[in-house]
Amino acid sequence: MSVQLPPYRPIKHRSGLKVMGAAFHALLMRELQTRFGGYRLGYLWAPLEILFQVGIYLIIFGTIMARVLPGMDYKLFLVAGLVSFRMMSTIATRALGAVEANQGLLMYRAVRHIDVIIARSFLELVIYFFTFIFLLTVLAFIGIPISFAQLHVVIFCWITLFLFGFGLSMIMMVVGYYGGEISKIISLIFTILYFASGVVYSIHIIPEPYISYLLYIPYIHNIELMRNALSPTYPIHNIDIGYFLKWTVAVNFLGLLMYKAVERDLIRSK
Repeated sequence: MSVQLPPYRPIKHRSGLKVMGAAFHALLMRELQTRFGGYRLGYLWAPLEILFQVGIYLIIFGTIMARVLPGMDYKLFLVAGLVSFRMMSTIATRALGAVEANQGLLMYRAVRHIDVIIARSFLELVIYFFTFIFLLTVLAFIGIPISFAQLHVVIFCWITLFLFGFGLSMIMMVVGYYGGEISKIISLIFTILYFASGVVYSIHIIPEPYISYLLYIPYIHNIELMRNALSPTYPIHNIDIGYFLKWTVAVNFLGLLMYKAVERDLIRSK
């Protein structure tokens, strides 16, 4: 009695692009689970967290800022500053533990360390951009004046700030892998920058020469331009977006350089 064998079907080899897409999808799903799996509110946590912070700052600074903030409602001012800064800083700081957190997936040859950074950064961009859209919709609904005439400028600011954060994240990945306790110091630095760089107050209330020193912080130029695009009456004196773009190119170049320099060590650690 002869045994009938199943027909031969040649194994289809997937292209490099499909392999990369599958790896990106797996990393993205893992990041989603890690980011929101522990919260009952799930994906609503990101906008609720920002709303809570906006409420706290309105209680603390609302009355004062209503008098001194030039040409812009303080609620819109906070949303533009808080959401965009949180996107950039979260992309950077979450990269500190990216290698250790994804050690299991990094065992696969198709998954590279830079794929982890791309997946994490893209997820934060999507989360905070949709949070930004949601909060702008809420502000428009309650009657806060918002201009959409320069929407292209707002999108440009978001894309370039994302690229700046992505460059920082590559640097932070290397620092987090080799730096050990330095990671805690970097998180502290971002906390200081949060309160020192005009995220919750207008830089226009800072007198000279201190405001000139403050403008050395590159992303301030991006956030201030975004605020002006949403409310054209908000002044942007001494804002130089070209300065920020130079920093963006430099940070990404340095990040790629550092990553390529240590890539072999990272691969050996898989």
